[in-house]
Amino acid sequence: MSKRRYPINPEEWIHFLSETRGEAAAAPLKTAVGLYDSKNQAQLEKGLGIADILLALGLDNETLASAVLYPLLQANEIHIDSVAECLGESSGKLLQDVMQMRLLGKLQQFQLKGSHQIENLRKMLLAMVTDVRAVLLVLAERLWELRHSKHIDSKEQKLLADETLSVYAPLANRLGVWQLKWEIEDLCLRYSHPEIYTEIAKGIASRRDDREAYIQRMVKILNDTVTQAGIKDFQVKGRVKHIYSIYKKMQRKNANLEQIYDMSAIRILVQTVDDCYAVLGVLQNGWQQLPEEFDDYIMHPKPNGYRSIHTVLLGPENHFVEVQIRTYQMHQESELGVAAHWRYKEGVLQTSNYEAKIALLRQIIEWQKEVVYQDEVKAEQPIKDLFADRIYVFTPIGDIVDLPKGATPLDFAYLIHSEVGHRCRGAKVDGNIVPLTYELQMGQRVEILTAKLANPSRDWLNPQLGYLKSPRARAKVQHWFRVKDSMKHAVNGRELLDKELRRLGISNKTSLNKVAVQLNYKSDDEMLAALAAGEIRMAQIIHHLLPSDHVENVPVIEARVSGSAAPNIHILGMNNLLTHIARCCKPLPGDSVVGYVTRNRGVSIHRRDCSNMRNLSGEGLDRVMEVNWGDRHSGAYPADLLIRVYDRPGLLRDMTTMLASEKINVLGLQTQKVNDSPEVDIYLTIEIANRQQLKVALEQIQKLPNIIEVRRR
Repeated sequence: MSKRRYPINPEEWIHFLSETRGEAAAAPLKTAVGLYDSKNQAQLEKGLGIADILLALGLDNETLASAVLYPLLQANEIHIDSVAECLGESSGKLLQDVMQMRLLGKLQQFQLKGSHQIENLRKMLLAMVTDVRAVLLVLAERLWELRHSKHIDSKEQKLLADETLSVYAPLANRLGVWQLKWEIEDLCLRYSHPEIYTEIAKGIASRRDDREAYIQRMVKILNDTVTQAGIKDFQVKGRVKHIYSIYKKMQRKNANLEQIYDMSAIRILVQTVDDCYAVLGVLQNGWQQLPEEFDDYIMHPKPNGYRSIHTVLLGPENHFVEVQIRTYQMHQESELGVAAHWRYKEGVLQTSNYEAKIALLRQIIEWQKEVVYQDEVKAEQPIKDLFADRIYVFTPIGDIVDLPKGATPLDFAYLIHSEVGHRCRGAKVDGNIVPLTYELQMGQRVEILTAKLANPSRDWLNPQLGYLKSPRARAKVQHWFRVKDSMKHAVNGRELLDKELRRLGISNKTSLNKVAVQLNYKSDDEMLAALAAGEIRMAQIIHHLLPSDHVENVPVIEARVSGSAAPNIHILGMNNLLTHIARCCKPLPGDSVVGYVTRNRGVSIHRRDCSNMRNLSGEGLDRVMEVNWGDRHSGAYPADLLIRVYDRPGLLRDMTTMLASEKINVLGLQTQKVNDSPEVDIYLTIEIANRQQLKVALEQIQKLPNIIEVRRR
């Protein structure tokens, strides 16, 4: 991008637009320029300079006119209402977004610390605007300021450069505005590290135009080479790396300038992977290469999914040129997908949802370029819905906090720290007391008022009252109550176990701590608390308390699942016997089943492959009865599942949402980490009508990302 592609003189500028876009296109510019007077010439020059940059990007006339007026608005020489009146409501909203972004982007004001805070600021800048053109206008203004900062104090230059590199250059990169990105980064390096900039600039030993001419020469040579090899439907593109890009590569490789071989780079795009290796073979046969600079990211993709072949050739005049070979699909993925260029360059991993929004923003920019000359289509695309699911607010010290839309001060408190949430007693938003159910808005400053002792309210867990939006915060409140009640539950659980052992006439000689470890609990108190809370069955504990050779003398302990209908069971040779579903194996209509006569609760129905049934002998076998399912089945039946997964945020949410969409009720859920691996076992109890619905549940769960195995227990 040239620094003055078009004359900045207002009359000549308007004349140029009239000639290139028509008289009607220049009308908004005439209106904007007409609002200036003789004392505002400095602002007018800046406005035209910003518009000049945006014109080179192909932006629409309304954006150019808004850019001209923006410096006047910054200087408080014009009100936003006047802009809307002169140029239209859309221009007023556009400049309002720009003013918000510009104010927020002043890092000195918030003193952000840490890369995650700066990353949240970048997200917040995008989330606050309703028109993507505002982002481009802010980037253009920042480039204009860098161009005109040669004579300001060196300390101010460095502050400007550091702020731009932290926030604005990554935005230009993510939005794919390469024309702005390279010049912004080069100017920032010039101001922040002038010695390094000068050293690299001198070391390149050729002007940028010369390097670009060399690249075009190489593009033609490689075009002819690939064509002669019989490769069809390919493209060869060239680029010259700018000074900042070379500087970053020197840092990454810990190398000096002489060791950087890809100051010039060629990209060859083909249809298939086979074509990639065919092109590579042609280059290897016809060109001298640097083996140490060869990387096959197709055979061995980068962790973020990036795929391409990289090699360095020795070209004419003994210049080294990097060549990247990839398919069109790989190229699209590297630019817009999970391996997006900005991710591996900046070393930042983002959620796929955020990446999708960035990709859509890039597409919006391309769309605007396509329709800029179409009078019947207005080149404006709202983006307010792209970030509608998140809000960004400030802590009292200026840190940025990322929350789901609809979050409350209580969600904010628990995100800061669990103890802050537990001790929360009130909140201030922008200095005003608000209720804990208040819905936070973008950009607000939130302060939490705390008590000395933690004392959450059970009302916070009531979704109807609106205290908590975040599942993470809700889980922290639930955990607090579980811990608080754990000792009480442990006492109750011990009483329940002792009572059951006395009823069965069993003398316990096994350590409860040993049983707790076998059942994946840290202590006997934790296990007994789980028993009282209904998270573990009595039969599981008793099974581990007894030697295996005594199992046949102990009746299977049953309990009807709340809400489950009595099974429609036919008992061969008998009528009107009380039956119930065994909780140890939870048979479903269609399973092969047997009956077991209990002492007090009639006949319990088990699956034939139930471990309790397989271990029966002697007197226990005499209690087994032949049964089968009746013709009519109604109600719901419990089923236990074991799901092994690679843990990730949102997995449980995805699973329960999917089950809810299938109208499958979840009765219980427990997770257990598998040793020191990233794998987690999820023990899930669901309520279903039949085996067909169970099959659907298993298939749908298996389709979710990160699922290793799912089976019925």
